[in-house]
This record gives sequence, structure tokens and C-alpha cells, in this order.
Amino acid sequence: MGRLIYLVGASGVGKDTLLAATRQRYPEWLVAHRYVTRESGASENSVALTPEEFLARQRAGLFALSWEAHGLHYGLGVELDAWLARDRVVLVNGSRRALPSARARFGAALAPVVMTAADEVLRARLRRRGREDEAEIEARLARHRELRDALPELPRLDNGGPLDGTLTALERLVEGEVMA
Repeated sequence: MGRLIYLVGASGVGKDTLLAATRQRYPEWLVAHRYVTRESGASENSVALTPEEFLARQRAGLFALSWEAHGLHYGLGVELDAWLARDRVVLVNGSRRALPSARARFGAALAPVVMTAADEVLRARLRRRGREDEAEIEARLARHRELRDALPELPRLDNGGPLDGTLTALERLVEGEVMA
């Protein structure tokens, strides 16, 4: 059985950026796209669906995992099962809210990891992204601190510095998880 590296972290912590860089550096690892009920940004590995399309796929059993956050629906496809059955390392941009369901669904194959960065780094990234106003940015930062403190048993991956350093730390973490 493969390993599912399940990245959780606040908006702006750089999960999608890290996953895009991972695809370039480690082509043997599989980065799963998410299905989401909004248009995807350029840095996201996701498939945009209408709410009706999403619900139809959900009813058809085409998601290995799905959740709602911020008024949107998110899903990870059943292709994860095939990849894990072929003993692959699979990385996903997950959700803390869906972590209990992910644990129940994937069991020992699941390796959750909390991505972090300093508040000032996140604030600057969110401002550059331009999707949220200042109040929304502060609310996201509060959720980041809550997430960071809520899961002390999980490994941390600091993405506040150069991306190359985060990739190297991810490699060490994945190799340790895969051998565990």
C-alpha cells in the first residue's frame, strides 16, 4: 500500500506552490488534483466544477473524500485508491476539517502534515493574492494559528523561507514516512 501525504495548512501557506514544485522535482510522486466548486487559480492543481456537477459526482461515488469549506465543495477523486494500491506516494492539498474522514477512509496509508509559515509571511502572501480584504486576511491568520496549535502530534513543514528548502524538508519527511 502506498502513502498519502495529506497537507493541511492555512490559505496562503503555499500548499499549491509546493505541490507544483514537487511535480517538477519528484515526477515519481503523484500529486492529486482537487475538484472544487469555484474557478481555479493558476497555481492550483484543481478541476473547477459547478455545484450541480460536484453533487452529481458525489452521488455517483466518484470522490474518495469530500468536504465543504468557506461555502465551497472540495473533493479528491477515487483515483487515489488505484494509486495507493500500486504502492505510490501520493500528495494532496487536504483540509483539517476533513482530516477525521481522511483518517477513517485511508487508515495507515494516511500521513498528515501541517504546513506552516510565520504570520507576517502569510499576511504578505494573502495581500499579494488579492482575494481577501484586510478583515478576511486577519480571520485567515487566526485560523492559521488555531490549526498550528490544534494538531501538535503532526509533523510540521515550514514553508516560510525559500521553496527549495521546503522541498528538501518534504523529501526527508516523505522518505521517513514511506519507510515507516
